[in-house]
Amino acid sequence: MELIEIVDEKGEFTGKVIDKDEVHKKNLLHNEVGCFLINDKGQTLLQKRSGKKKFSPNKWRPCAGHVKAYESLEEAMIRELKEELGILFSQEELKILERKKIEIFPKNSHVTYFYYLRTNLEENQFTIQKEELDEIKWFPFKEGLDAILLNEDSYYKEKYTKLFEKLERVLKEESEENI
Repeated sequence: MELIEIVDEKGEFTGKVIDKDEVHKKNLLHNEVGCFLINDKGQTLLQKRSGKKKFSPNKWRPCAGHVKAYESLEEAMIRELKEELGILFSQEELKILERKKIEIFPKNSHVTYFYYLRTNLEENQFTIQKEELDEIKWFPFKEGLDAILLNEDSYYKEKYTKLFEKLERVLKEESEENI
């Protein structure tokens, strides 16, 4: 049993904690986290979700997952990185990309908080969680977006296009600050 905190349409905790399966059955709003890994070659690491996954099977996505009850957003992201990719990072290494992306759907409504972090690990330095992922791959930035958008509906195309545009702006600003 995995307990999840229920949030309202503003992303605020309601005081209810429910099993994840029940949350999905009843389509209750809950928090999720996602993280783009970026390297110095201008690539982003994406993971291909297992074909056995209930949501977005066989789709390329950034590392992501549910926030468990009583867990901070950053703790959840660090846990997901360790579980899915076998890597350890500190909360200080996570950088905020987007807060409170509220997504209401017929199934799996959630509030997502996106982060990014930099790493130059090679693909063979990751240990993927076989139940969750089929593979991982470093993509040149634009090709990463194209991989995510392949066979997607218009909502996800717009969502990920905006996230990549924002990430590109943030990374450009960071590099200009370091000059």
